[in-house]
Amino acid sequence: MTVRIDEAHVFRIIEENRPKTIVLNAPGGLLKQTKELMATVKERYGVNCILAGDSCFGICDTVDNDVETLQADLALHIGHNATVREVGRHTFLVDAVDDVDFDEVVDSAMAKLAPFRKIGLATFSQHLHQLAPVKARLERNGFEVTVGKGNNLMMEGQIFGCDFSTTFPIRDGVDAFCMLGESEFHAVGLALATDKPTFMLDPYLNEVIDMKEAAEERRKRAILTVYKALDARVFGVITGLKEGQKMLGRSRWISKRLEMHGREVVELALRDITAERLAPHREIQAFVQTACPRISIDGFTFDRPVLSIPQADALVALLEGREIGEFLQRPKWIELTVGLMKKK
Repeated sequence: MTVRIDEAHVFRIIEENRPKTIVLNAPGGLLKQTKELMATVKERYGVNCILAGDSCFGICDTVDNDVETLQADLALHIGHNATVREVGRHTFLVDAVDDVDFDEVVDSAMAKLAPFRKIGLATFSQHLHQLAPVKARLERNGFEVTVGKGNNLMMEGQIFGCDFSTTFPIRDGVDAFCMLGESEFHAVGLALATDKPTFMLDPYLNEVIDMKEAAEERRKRAILTVYKALDARVFGVITGLKEGQKMLGRSRWISKRLEMHGREVVELALRDITAERLAPHREIQAFVQTACPRISIDGFTFDRPVLSIPQADALVALLEGREIGEFLQRPKWIELTVGLMKKK
């Protein structure tokens, strides 16, 4: 696997802004390349580089506020791109591209995809450049292939772990989706949000994985958690402190709805929502967190119900005497608040 950070873009940012100190953050899989970039920048420009050591899970997880805290001049967010190149007041998005070839795994997928003539394609940041060649290869083998249109945040065919708004509008026009890349995180989300057969094409192991079983397991667990929370009398409603996850208005809306139905609410704020962080709050019987929906949908370690926003919507529906419906089938599981717009 060869992942290349767009160093040329980094060099342009530095030459145009002439910073003395920069802060960088990147997902765990790109820390090695990011450290190499830091050494190059320091040697080439004499710029002091600080690597944010906390976890980084997505474009909602920037360190824009830390720029001033660390007396830096700007931040580089590595590996999570979007239609905008700058977010917040100080942060520049920097692409990282994976050069892995998909030809072999696409050929391996032909037999499993044979029952589905209309295919939708999706992927995440590192593989966006592979959408066109994979589309062409599938079409040469008789498939009708659709790539969802981009929008004000996401590029054509791009998905985040919580945002499937490029694929949701085309779901009725395809028989199945192919998600390019080794990421069960993205593939399961795509399957749940669109309710379509979804195959993950892993180019590293040359595997084609049907996500039906994994998606169904998470769907059932998400529903069960909602019904378990229905019996709780004391709720903790958690607002995330990460820059793109501060859903304070949503937290207050949920708190009011719970209180209207006789539940006691304790409002909390956390940067990292883990079982260890929640353990001291023994009086709380269930939690709702409005930060990252995947914390709840993928979480296996909580000893009490911890609901995401879609699950909280389902809970409110039950409290109001309505059906919960297919609450995970929606284009977005959360509205990012990371200031995902061009800096002024």
